[in-house]
Amino acid sequence: MDKPIKLTRQMKILGVILDDRLNGLAHLDYLKVKTGKILNRLTVARSRKGLSGRVLKILYKRALERIIVYAAPAWWAGSVNQRNKIITLQRQVLLAVTEAFRTTSTAALHVLSGIEPVDQVCDMETEIYKAKQGQQISTFLGRDIEPISLDAYVDQWQHPAEISDVRMDPFPSSSSLAIYTDGSKMNNRVGAAFCVLEPELSSEYLYRLADHNTVFQAELTALHQALLWKKQQRPRDLCNIFTDSLSSLKAIQKLRPRNNLVEKIKDLCDETVSLQWGQGPHRHCRE
Repeated sequence: MDKPIKLTRQMKILGVILDDRLNGLAHLDYLKVKTGKILNRLTVARSRKGLSGRVLKILYKRALERIIVYAAPAWWAGSVNQRNKIITLQRQVLLAVTEAFRTTSTAALHVLSGIEPVDQVCDMETEIYKAKQGQQISTFLGRDIEPISLDAYVDQWQHPAEISDVRMDPFPSSSSLAIYTDGSKMNNRVGAAFCVLEPELSSEYLYRLADHNTVFQAELTALHQALLWKKQQRPRDLCNIFTDSLSSLKAIQKLRPRNNLVEKIKDLCDETVSLQWGQGPHRHCRE
């Protein structure tokens, strides 16, 4: 109990160096040493094994860049000192990829290598994190971002027993009621649609979405509207719902999708609904 408490000016938490000034410079010094060791090994491998600049670029994008921008929202502030340090760090990689003279300007190295400035990548990672957390974003890379164009998530607590476990059925159920959904984006115009077959085409519904919506959001909207129609018109009938969006089905299968629209879809899915993945019959929705 008589041991003195050791004071330190910096500490490492989950791979991030936090210093007493909280300016991120200590973490950048740590990254310079860490990435320098890896880059030295890659340079040796290039001279001995004949690795091309294209391979080094892939290794940088897949490994080194991810190491550099790891947890950027926690330490990146975009200050002048941070930008100078991180660009200097990246410059060594650009020289190795391009094999250019050391007197070549950094801007020219970015153009020759096709690698974007890492400080802008940190800006992007930080702004994406803010968007996911529902924080205010005014501009990014000189472009104004409207709050309405951000897909914000409102976390609503649910008891684990109330969370629906939705599965994609491998084969359609023996039901004469089928709904085909589709979402698309053409000429910067986004729309969703679904059509009902029982067994012939009986009705179809079209929805216009905002231009900034994605195809993924359009596919989810089509599924959501189809399930709402089914709940209102055929609540007790078995129904096969077909979609060509495998990403939507995978999102619905997640236990906690962190998407309010997906959660609404999960709540509407019951034992009478059979979700199917298919690419053919839904063309009737467009005709």
